[in-house]
Amino acid sequence: MSRGSNRKEPGLSQRHGKTCPRKSGGRPRACECPWEYRLDIDGGRNNRHQERKGGFADKESAKRARDERAAALLGRPGDAHRMTVGQYLDVWLAGKVRLRPTTRESYTDYIERLLKPAIGSVKLSELERDPQIVERLFRDLAVRPNRHGRTMSPATLRRVHAMLRAALNKAVRTRYLVFNPALAVELPEVPRPKITVWTAEETIDFLDYLDGDAELGRKPERLRALYHLALVTGMRRGEVLGQRWEEDVDLDALLTTVAEQRVRTRDGVIVGAPKTKAGERPVTFDAGTGAVLAQHRAEQDAERAAWGAAWTDTGLVFTNEDGTALSPDFVSRRFQALCRKAGVPVIRLHDLRHTSATLGLLAGVSIKAISARVGHSSSWFTADRYVHVDHAVARDAADRIAQVVSLDSRRRVPVTDEAPVAATGGGVSTV
Repeated sequence: MSRGSNRKEPGLSQRHGKTCPRKSGGRPRACECPWEYRLDIDGGRNNRHQERKGGFADKESAKRARDERAAALLGRPGDAHRMTVGQYLDVWLAGKVRLRPTTRESYTDYIERLLKPAIGSVKLSELERDPQIVERLFRDLAVRPNRHGRTMSPATLRRVHAMLRAALNKAVRTRYLVFNPALAVELPEVPRPKITVWTAEETIDFLDYLDGDAELGRKPERLRALYHLALVTGMRRGEVLGQRWEEDVDLDALLTTVAEQRVRTRDGVIVGAPKTKAGERPVTFDAGTGAVLAQHRAEQDAERAAWGAAWTDTGLVFTNEDGTALSPDFVSRRFQALCRKAGVPVIRLHDLRHTSATLGLLAGVSIKAISARVGHSSSWFTADRYVHVDHAVARDAADRIAQVVSLDSRRRVPVTDEAPVAATGGGVSTV
């Protein structure tokens, strides 16, 4: 093995242990002790510190590692060696100006509750010297019970990891890190979520219940148009609650536009853009839904007249009786109460969105059309989300193909003495 030059070079040295053979006079002689490098790093404003790393087999290996590290550190921000993980995550989150309010809430919770207590005081540069810090963090999060005694679900663990990975990717781009240690973390598989939807019959039963029953003295549900629109269009709760008469709804064209949504956060209801760029979209509806919306508008006009000066004109399609905005939580609770009264399976309000997409796919609407209608960012996501429907559609396709190529279609028709008769399948004739 090459030991490199014997001439001393600043920043390179061997670490001699007690068992190292020595010459007379106590000076170490040729040995197999590991080499290390020391690298002076400029922290800006005359603030310098030294980085050391050992364990190299020979002098040349230590020299190459030192030179590669020095090249990687060129252009690094002056405060990189002092920045802790907690400080960096605060700076990173503050710079994310386009986050949805609910996403910012989730990220803040992950940082304050999970990441800072575990690695917040660790220097950011330490993640390069010991990438296992991040891997150990996620191994611990996977088994640590919460205050309810339950461990974190694989889906939540992946969301925390995705956030940290994105933050450290930014650290690499801004040269606070040379590489992203979160990329090597192995995470548990997330089981495919089970989507609960209504059948077409259950959907009809629910809508029929919303219309009321004059013989039984049951009045129509005041918010029936809201749930009807959610079922027909597949819009999210926040998107439905963000609908405005003048800006969005065109009853003549049977068209509405999703331009904003109203979502619940810890600070109250926030009005903002849809969840994704694809969420800003036009959505058509049928004449029956148009009639339901027109009736709803007439009823809202009657409420406006009854409340008079006390009416609050928000311009929203769906409001309380005094015109004020509906609480998203109330709309969800009311929906589940109506499910029980209608005698249909109690599902989440968001499952109306899944029901709409599922029934559309089973009716033969293309994946691309459904994807655009519900505001997914790609039709691939729609296909993956509703893979159970793909299986049903595929089975129907297989049955249809089998009908065409069935052996029954090729059975010969008896031939008479009068004339040749053509067979019924495959274009083959018998004479």
